[in-house]
Amino acid sequence: MGLFGRLRGHKDSDGDPLAHRTDERAGLQLELDPELSARLRQAAKRRGRPPQAFVRDLLTDGLEQALRRRQAQAALEQLTPRQQQVTKLTARGYTNHQIAEALVVSPETVKTHIRHVLEKFDVASKADLRVLLLDLKIRWWDVDS
Repeated sequence: MGLFGRLRGHKDSDGDPLAHRTDERAGLQLELDPELSARLRQAAKRRGRPPQAFVRDLLTDGLEQALRRRQAQAALEQLTPRQQQVTKLTARGYTNHQIAEALVVSPETVKTHIRHVLEKFDVASKADLRVLLLDLKIRWWDVDS
């Protein structure tokens, strides 16, 4: 068994644990590596939480973050080349004026691009965009200039 253990669900009549017919109301049981189990129990205890509730919340948060990451990746793919440039500079902390100078466009054009980018990412501000990208560990703007 690996570090993360095995995921067990209900078996079908043939004993297949990965059967396509599963009862959605039935819970899953996780068989964890002893080291990981101990680490989870210690973390739950430090936070004053029952281990089951701590693991449930941890998994829920992880699934939500994975969804936000997929949505952000989809938004990145929808950006025009110019919007990508503006987003990269915004993520690096550039002001609208600095972006306008770097891209040789007017500040009003930058504002328009930023408005479209914020809509695609469903965030309210440039700061929110930067926090979202950093929180999701999306740092594609550091790859090239």
